[in-house]
Formats: sequence, structure tokens, C-alpha cells
Amino acid sequence: MKTISLFIVIGLLLSAADILPRDEPAAELSLEQILSRAHSVGEANDSLLSITKYRFEQSSVFNRLEKDGSIKKADTTIAIITRQGDEELSREVVYSSTGEGESKKSEGEKQEISLSPDNPDYNFSLTGITGDSYKISVSPKASPPKEGQYVGIIEIDSQDFYVRSFDFVVPDPEGALKEFAIAINFEPLEGGLFVPAEMRMTGFVKAVLGIIKVRFSGEFKFSDYEILE
Repeated sequence: MKTISLFIVIGLLLSAADILPRDEPAAELSLEQILSRAHSVGEANDSLLSITKYRFEQSSVFNRLEKDGSIKKADTTIAIITRQGDEELSREVVYSSTGEGESKKSEGEKQEISLSPDNPDYNFSLTGITGDSYKISVSPKASPPKEGQYVGIIEIDSQDFYVRSFDFVVPDPEGALKEFAIAINFEPLEGGLFVPAEMRMTGFVKAVLGIIKVRFSGEFKFSDYEILE
């Protein structure tokens, strides 16, 4: 049954990207059409990932920064990670500059943005069209933005309608975070999956009545993806 479900989801993913002819000029698509197609592809991709077990290598550099942005301390980690959907099944540290046997999971703001044209929380606007992608501006409908909401740009592939990248700033981060920005690039795999290839983040943490202050940046690369089942 699991194999049958996998083929069904792959079919949905491929059909979601074929609703309109591929040779239709990008300029003829409305913002609503672009968002609808990207939303369908994203949901199909999430469904496929949820039933797919896969492994990849994560190389990460976490920097503690001085006030002027220069690097005070840098920690490098290389790990082999096995996941199914959003669940991390295992993490094997191959290298750690700190000498620790386990690496921390890369976690930032967890909120996700639905690309549905009817999204009740965000406004979208088409800010640019290139030969192979659309640039979509994203901003919260609430003014000022609610805690944890994003402001930034999403790039959508004009042929397959997956999210190529996003670059966001969080004006009002959650918890001890006082500043936070994140950017992720995605890449397609064989079989219809779209997965992260690179991630960058910067932030500022202020906690314990202002005693603890940490400015940081992180760079992550994800490679050597392997579908296990």
C-alpha cells in the first residue's frame, strides 16, 4: 500500500505542474494563477516527503559575531541526517570542530507561509519576471506585523512552479530572538521532490534580563540526497 501511495502522490505532483501548457508565456499568467500552481506543487511535495525516507549530508558553520559583524567564534559541523517528512530519524556527526559527538538541529522560526491566493495573513505582489522565474513580494496583512511573521521575497520556478528560494526578515521575532533573517535555496531531485540546498540565517538573542546577548550567523549546505524508501 505504501508503494501505491507513493506513485499516487508522484502523479499528483507531476499533474500539479502541468495544469497549464509549459510553452505559455510567463507574462500571461496572473499573480493568482502563479500562486495557485505553486501552492498545489508545494502541497504535493509535502505529501510526497511525508511518506519518503531519505538521507543527506548537512554541512554547517555557526558563527558568534562581534557588534561590528566580524566573527568572534566559528563552529563547523558535518552530519549525515536521515529524515521522513519533518521528522528527523537519526543524525550521525562526521566532523565537529568543537569535538562534540552530537550536533544541534538547525532550527529557526517555524512559521510557514501558505502560497494560497486566499491566505488570510499575507499579501502577495508580483515584483519581477525573468526568463525562468517569478519574484513574489510577501508582507503581513497585519500592521504592525504579528510576532513571528515574515517580510521578504519568494522566487518561484516558472516551469515547474516549485519555490526556488526565499529571503525573509522577521520584524518581530518570537521569544528571546530580537532580530532574525533567513534565506533558503531549494533544488529538485529525481522523482519530483524539491529539497533545501542551502540556508543562511542571522539573528540577535537577548535573554535573562539583557545579561545574555548573542549575535550570530549560520550557513548550512545540504547535499548527497539519497532516497531510502
